Amino acid sequence: MIDEGIGYYETSTNFTEAEKIALRFSDLMDTEPDKIDETFYNQLQQHYSTEEIVELGAFIGFNIGFHTWFGTLGFYPMFTPDGRLVDQEESARIYGDKPVSHTQGAIQRANEGFQETKTDSSVE
Repeated sequence: MIDEGIGYYETSTNFTEAEKIALRFSDLMDTEPDKIDETFYNQLQQHYSTEEIVELGAFIGFNIGFHTWFGTLGFYPMFTPDGRLVDQEESARIYGDKPVSHTQGAIQRANEGFQETKTDSSVE
């Protein structure tokens, strides 16, 4: 669901229309904030109250800023693709030389690296 929500939410049958517009809101805030205009807010209001839109926008904005800041620190994700908590060293082995945005194929690369790590550790 996470991978589908990142790359294919618009065509997915696993998300409601309300969830799709929320994901679109997040996507636009991260990549094209100028496209969030009155028309877009009117589309959001078909599914959410003004209070919910404000809360959703604040949450999205906080998370984009948080992840951008962590990227400047070279901070790696704290969890493996299967949800296991790991230290920065193991996360670097799984996710690669440099942490990258989840919207640029990081989950696929992490899953591939995670499978290699599991294979390497099972040989020992």
